[in-house]
Formats: sequence, C-alpha cells, structure tokens
Amino acid sequence: MDDRFDLHSHSVYSDGSHTVDELVEEARAAGLAGIAVTDHDSLAQLEAVRARAKELGYPIAAGTEVSSACAATGRKVHILGFGLTATADGSGPLERMVAPTLKARTANTLWQAWVLQRLISSADDPTGALEAAGVADAGEADPAFSLDAVFEVSHASTGMYKQHIMEALTHRAYRDPLYQPIYRSIFKGSGVCVSDISYPEATDVVRAIREQGGIPVLAHPGQMDSWSIIPDLVQAGLQGIEVYHPDHDEAAERRAREAAEVHGLIMTGGSDYHGRYGGPAGLGVRSISAAEVGDVLIDLFA
Repeated sequence: MDDRFDLHSHSVYSDGSHTVDELVEEARAAGLAGIAVTDHDSLAQLEAVRARAKELGYPIAAGTEVSSACAATGRKVHILGFGLTATADGSGPLERMVAPTLKARTANTLWQAWVLQRLISSADDPTGALEAAGVADAGEADPAFSLDAVFEVSHASTGMYKQHIMEALTHRAYRDPLYQPIYRSIFKGSGVCVSDISYPEATDVVRAIREQGGIPVLAHPGQMDSWSIIPDLVQAGLQGIEVYHPDHDEAAERRAREAAEVHGLIMTGGSDYHGRYGGPAGLGVRSISAAEVGDVLIDLFA
C-alpha cells in the first residue's frame, strides 16, 4: 500500500451505489492508504462511517460535500467539509444550513419520480407516452417503474437523488452509453422533469463549517468554474482547495495549485467516485500523496 489518498467519494448515504464496506474493498484493491467519504449535505451519517471504518480497520475520513451557490456569479459551488461532528439534535450551524437543502432535494426528486410514474402508469402505451414527452430511448424504461421502486433504491440514503430515479427507471450504470441521452432528455433543457432547488450562499457555508469545527475545502473549481469566488471564500475562512479531480485537466490542476500557494490553502484530491452512479471507473482515479495534502488532513485519519 502506498501513501496516496482519495479524498472525495460518495456512498449509499447519498448518491453513491456503494456501501462503506464496498468502498473499503475497492480502496484496498487500489492500494490506497485511505479514503474520504464525503456524502452530500448531511452530517447524520458521519459517526456510522467512522464506526464502520474502525471495525474494518481501514482509514476513512468521514466528511460531507455541501451544495451551495454564489449569488454574484449565479454559479453553483461545492464545498467539502472535513473533521466535522454531528450534534445530537441537529442544531449545529452547518446542520441547520444543509437540512433545508436535503429536504428540498428529496421533495424535488419525489416530484420528478411522480411525473415519470404518472406517464408510465396512466398510459396504455408507456413507451409511446415517454417518447411523446421527449424521453430518449424510451423503450429502455422499466414499465414497472414506480415511487416504491425509487424508495427501494434509495432506502439507505439520507435523501433522494436523480441517480436513484435513473437506477429504478433504466437499471443502467452512469457509464452505459444510453444513460446520458436518457438522463439529459428527462432532467435537462426542456425535459419533462426539469426542476431545481435553491442553495445557501457559498461564503455562508464556509463560515458554518468553521463554526462547527470543520475544515472547508473548495471542491472541483475547474468543473464548476468557481475560480472567481476564491478570494471571498478565503476571507470567509476557506482552508483548502481540491487540486486533483477527474474533471480537472493539467491547466485546472496548475491553477488550483497556484491558488493554494497564493492563499495558503491545503491541497486535496480525489476521484469523486459514485460507484455505478458516476463517471469515474474506480477509487483512486484521482488521488493525492500524504506529502502534498499535509498533516492537517492526514491527522483526521487518526
């Protein structure tokens, strides 16, 4: 086992397909020294992840990835939070901030699933009904699709996600050639299930992570073009930036390293692995060495 860490992955506690046990199995096979499990907009799973890591005898830093936005640019911004502890009653500053996001996302996803169920169950020709609604490759949709099927897929998650709908509807992995055309036709553009929710301001998220004792790290700035907000995030208390990510090319990595140097930020990196629900083929597709990430984050594994 080498000294490389994958500091960005998702489990069944949010929109990943793998349990913690399965993530550990893959991490060990990939020769990683440790991983971070950073499920979306929730702290409720942190102790369960840490407890399982201890039982399995494998280093896991349990964190979260917070969905936020920048009002000035209109862009979404994702912030990773490490070293956090959930409160008994969910009253922590970050918990109070992410709870409405998780609730709104789940409600929105339920509505999207209901729209698809209504199309499929109310038509004599479900495939024809989906085609008329603009759904690509409608013949691939499971005629038994239902809200119950989505609940079954998402039963371990702290919320409900579009990935759960796609699994129940198509039973295809994200990397399947038919997945993206179907997904885009449903959830993008003029798709029948197009709907979004609001997110907290990114600088407020950074402050809340710090107030709850965590380490805030800007996730994949190259993917979301969130470069311009870095100075404001640093002023709010940002402590790190994700340098290595599957959607970062060499130019983005260089830009992130430069931002880390200019602002005195910790560097992180990871695969943003979602199992069959995401693009990277496995843990360790992107990783970072212990020397690069430094003691602040490595200490979390202790």
